Amino acid sequence: MGFEFSVCRYSLCISSPPGSLQIFDIPEEAVVFGFSLGAILGRMVAQKNPCSHLILASSAVVKSLSEGEDRKAYIDLLGKEFVDDIVENIEETNLSKKETTLYGELENESADIIVPKTDHELSDEYVRIVGDLV
Repeated sequence: MGFEFSVCRYSLCISSPPGSLQIFDIPEEAVVFGFSLGAILGRMVAQKNPCSHLILASSAVVKSLSEGEDRKAYIDLLGKEFVDDIVENIEETNLSKKETTLYGELENESADIIVPKTDHELSDEYVRIVGDLV
């Protein structure tokens, strides 16, 4: 059985107001995957749209967008409006039927799945594990 990945990196997806510019409609049977900052954006999509599976890989920490040196780095990279939009609109809950978290072993974070000998990168093993989840 084959599957298709659709990859979108740091793109702004416009929805009808009110709400975040990061949230867009998806089919209910969709699998939402996000890596790093993309995991935060994936969570935001799933907080307003039911989906079959939400896969959050090496998720950036929302707190890092809110304060300190990491916030400054994110603002330098993405812009203050983009970062503030995420901070103001992210929620703890989502509408996914199933949620799986992954981190690389070298990231020293807890998760449902730990990818061996991997840091904050989409290694071949990371991609294989995500493919198995789909």
